[in-house]
Amino acid sequence: MMRNAAFCLLSALFACLACAGADRQQAEGTMPKVRVAFNPHLSWGPLMIAQAEGFFRDEGIDVEFVSALRPEESLVALVTGDIDVRPGPLHAGFLSAIAQGAKIRITAGQGHLTRNGCTYYGIVLRPGLDSSQASTIARMRTSQDGATRYVTSRMLSPHNVNLNAIETVRLPEAVMAMSLEQGSLDAVAVSEPALTRIARIGTLWLHGQMALPDFQWGVLAYGERLLFREQDTGVRFLRGYNRGVAQYREGKTARNVAIIAEATGESEEITREACWPGFSVDSDINWESIAEFQVWANAEGLMEHSLSRDQAFDSTFVSAARRPTITP
Repeated sequence: MMRNAAFCLLSALFACLACAGADRQQAEGTMPKVRVAFNPHLSWGPLMIAQAEGFFRDEGIDVEFVSALRPEESLVALVTGDIDVRPGPLHAGFLSAIAQGAKIRITAGQGHLTRNGCTYYGIVLRPGLDSSQASTIARMRTSQDGATRYVTSRMLSPHNVNLNAIETVRLPEAVMAMSLEQGSLDAVAVSEPALTRIARIGTLWLHGQMALPDFQWGVLAYGERLLFREQDTGVRFLRGYNRGVAQYREGKTARNVAIIAEATGESEEITREACWPGFSVDSDINWESIAEFQVWANAEGLMEHSLSRDQAFDSTFVSAARRPTITP
């Protein structure tokens, strides 16, 4: 009993000192900067909200969004320390980098395909092609190796369509829409908000959340600095992020829609109409779905070995961020 009381006292003291330190850094203008890879996309919604509402600054950190990085570029930047946080969909290359000794880890969840929810990721067929003709799909827009290709593969499998037998391409949305309309693409696998626009051209056929309910779509990953040298900064970042998640989970309020529309460059109408991906309350991860992704990635030759939960995920930050901060 006394041991538990002593532990609680020490935890409270640590939180109090951390909060006081954050206040002092703010007053002195010496807040640590945290560089975060940024994509103006719906699944970055909680990050957009946390930044716009000042939740990171409340935690005593200065967050800088670093844009215009492709997934492979942001991975290199995380390994080299050019960025500190890498949000985004799962990729085999990211997990393989950990297996090869890179000092990076998953530290929190970013979003998931909500069971029985709306369709955040789906497959749209070109005009004139219906589901009975799915076996004739010859050319399709989808990812080459990441979570989106995995979800696409799992959506197609029950319909006896082998994704590896289809020519797959990467295309920007403007070209994607035109290609689907003109028939040079048979199908498009795409996430929101582009899905809302593309579905106006073709026919929404398959739904990601039905194929992989609660799949861990995206994760937050930390580099060496926050993992080892400045863990307190990593905890504070996640606390600020979780406040963004909490506000995001309030739904399509006028404030949330305005923030996300401005950050993504979308209209408020499209932002409100689109399906928003799900986020867990404390940003914990669904490891089972990540383990299943690895089984697929190994079978596809995209990874050589699967990682255990302890190898890939550092739960320190999710656990620490759950503890309430104490204002002195």
